Amino acid sequence: MGIFTWNRTEDDAKRAERLQRECKARNNPQCRQLSEVLSLYQSDEQYRVIRPYSLFLDVIEVMIQNPNFSRDTGKDTFRYGERIYQRMFFMDEKTPGFERLSDYFLEMFDRDGVVARRFFLPELYDLFFEPANYLRLVRLMPTTRRIEKEKKDIVEFATKIRGYCSDEEMFTTTLAAYISRIMQEEDPKTVAEEIYTDFRRLLGIYSVSEERIATAEQKLDAVELATERLTDTLNLSEERMRAAALLSESTLKTIKTFTDGEVARVTSRVNSLTDTMRKEHADFMESQTATVFAERDDLVNSVVSESRERLTELRKEADGIAAKLREEILWANRESAAVIAKTDEYLRDNTRIREVFSNAEESRELSRKIDRLMILNDTPVNTAPLGNGAGEAAIAETSCRTVTMQAANAPAPAGPAFFSGAESAAGQFFAGPQEVGSFPEIPEEREIPPVSPLLDTAIPFRERYETAMKAKEAMASQGVLFHKMFDDVLTAVMENSNPYLIGPSGCGKTYMIRQIASILSLDYVDIGYINEEYDILGFQTANGGYSRPNFYRCYKYGKIAFCDELDNGNSRATVKLNSFLTNTEDASYSFPNGENVPRHPNFRIVAAGNTTGNGANENYNSREKIEESVQQRFTPIYIGYDNRMEEEIMIDYPDWFRFLVAFRAATDAWAKHTHAGAAGIITTRDASKICRYLDNGSFSAQKILEYEFIQTKDEEYLEFLDKSLRDQLPKMTKQCAELYKLFHARVQEIITGRDTVRTV
Repeated sequence: MGIFTWNRTEDDAKRAERLQRECKARNNPQCRQLSEVLSLYQSDEQYRVIRPYSLFLDVIEVMIQNPNFSRDTGKDTFRYGERIYQRMFFMDEKTPGFERLSDYFLEMFDRDGVVARRFFLPELYDLFFEPANYLRLVRLMPTTRRIEKEKKDIVEFATKIRGYCSDEEMFTTTLAAYISRIMQEEDPKTVAEEIYTDFRRLLGIYSVSEERIATAEQKLDAVELATERLTDTLNLSEERMRAAALLSESTLKTIKTFTDGEVARVTSRVNSLTDTMRKEHADFMESQTATVFAERDDLVNSVVSESRERLTELRKEADGIAAKLREEILWANRESAAVIAKTDEYLRDNTRIREVFSNAEESRELSRKIDRLMILNDTPVNTAPLGNGAGEAAIAETSCRTVTMQAANAPAPAGPAFFSGAESAAGQFFAGPQEVGSFPEIPEEREIPPVSPLLDTAIPFRERYETAMKAKEAMASQGVLFHKMFDDVLTAVMENSNPYLIGPSGCGKTYMIRQIASILSLDYVDIGYINEEYDILGFQTANGGYSRPNFYRCYKYGKIAFCDELDNGNSRATVKLNSFLTNTEDASYSFPNGENVPRHPNFRIVAAGNTTGNGANENYNSREKIEESVQQRFTPIYIGYDNRMEEEIMIDYPDWFRFLVAFRAATDAWAKHTHAGAAGIITTRDASKICRYLDNGSFSAQKILEYEFIQTKDEEYLEFLDKSLRDQLPKMTKQCAELYKLFHARVQEIITGRDTVRTV
């Protein structure tokens, strides 16, 4: 049914029940009153003005979708629509052209339509052969309360000029021009008379009185007299021009003769002066050349002489410096020999130092062992200096996972060491016993969950899918929003096809996987990007235990393993996923602890990334290429920004939504213009954030524009965005245009440098 075509798979009764639920869910005065109207139409057919019942339900659905569409209550708006119906459909369903008229009738309930403006004038409507032109006239009219006072004048004017208009296009345009002028405070009678007079003149109809004819004759006589006088003047002018031409010809001959003589005389003088200048220039150049050569020889001789003298002085200084250096080297050798002799004597006499040196190698070996323990257990270890016993250490097992190390007081050995504890009076460090433990193990889940009914391959896929869709509809009825690609991703997960979601940051990929896990009644684990193999397989701990990764638990107990930013991980480690992507029913894997784990039927792998997996691009320049064998085992699905979903998120702020869409179009234009990525794109996540700011009143519109749309962008980028938004200005609503004005003012401040350090 025209532009308002609803889903006809549900019958009228189910549709009425759904609309009742939507009215109650929206919980605003208009929807509550529409719920009463629905109940009245359902209870008794005698109250039904709009027929058939399906057309009535179409009207209710349009009004629910436009909760702020009327300045009055929902019931008053509906009653006004009933009066329009009675005028348009005088024979109810048997009215000629009922289907086409139904489309126009529903269009009248649009936000800027006839019902919203309360502008249905039957006398005016009857003047139009095509209702579409009447609807177009209403949309062209300015929105103002003054038009209520002028309805009578509009109808009178339309009735008066209808016969003069050759087609409805001309009639509609003329009416729109008339309404626009009277809305600008012009007198309706004066405007109507001007337009009416113009139409009559176009048809060759003029109102001419005898006085105007007499006046015209007088003016015609005056014009004839003036023409005669002008003719005489022209004749006199022609005679004078002929005389002037004769005089001019004679004068030109005289001037030419004089000019030729002067040119010959000046040419002769110039040739003479040129010869003289050439001779004097040659003499000057010869004398200057001789002078320059003489000065050059003198300068070269002077520079050579000074250079030789300076070289002689530098050689003398260098010889003196070399002699001093030799003396200092001899003195240093004598001093170092004395220091070495004293050191040897001290070492021979100091037994303690000899012991330290003799135990140094053993101390270094113990330090290396401690370092390895620290790396394996990822736990800081307190070590104490070695003392009597030449590096002896007591290592005893105090529990099944605890190793302690003790050592007595002694000076610190040479080589690397790690200290913790209190400093003694002697300036040395001491430490008590310290546990050296392994990674704490997460308690193991005991029960293996049953197979989810939605993933049980024994049940036909179509039945499982319909059950999932019912769950989705139940969530949607509670206000949950779903991305347009949700059904495809859900299908891929149910079919165990390993979907790889490709899309920009903030478009809703992670949120979508959360929704799928909820519908399938599965646990959802975000394992992040894969940097090392142990992110998938886990690893053996230092005491022989096994650190189980989240991926292990997903595989064994049937959870969704979400590999976010797969293209940002280590491609060599990611290859380990191949063993888990085959999805055979009897699959199993032997993990590093020796356990052969059967693959749980509920286990699913879902990955996401910002690129296609073929390496970095303009916006994501640190991403790696995913190995081809891994790519082949995933099903790529593109997840972009969903304007429909964002419009639902921002339903209470439609002007902000329009500005967001216009801004995103501007960033796309920048990407095409620069052949590179566009930074600072507004995402679906940003749309939710903006709604939260507006709901809470935490940030003003100016601050939201600054933080979400302006900051982090350079001046050239901002200037381009501003121009692109200005080009879209004619399509913006008034409130959306106000947001652009705030954006434009701030951008101009940044570009002109008037407010470069501003805090908004």
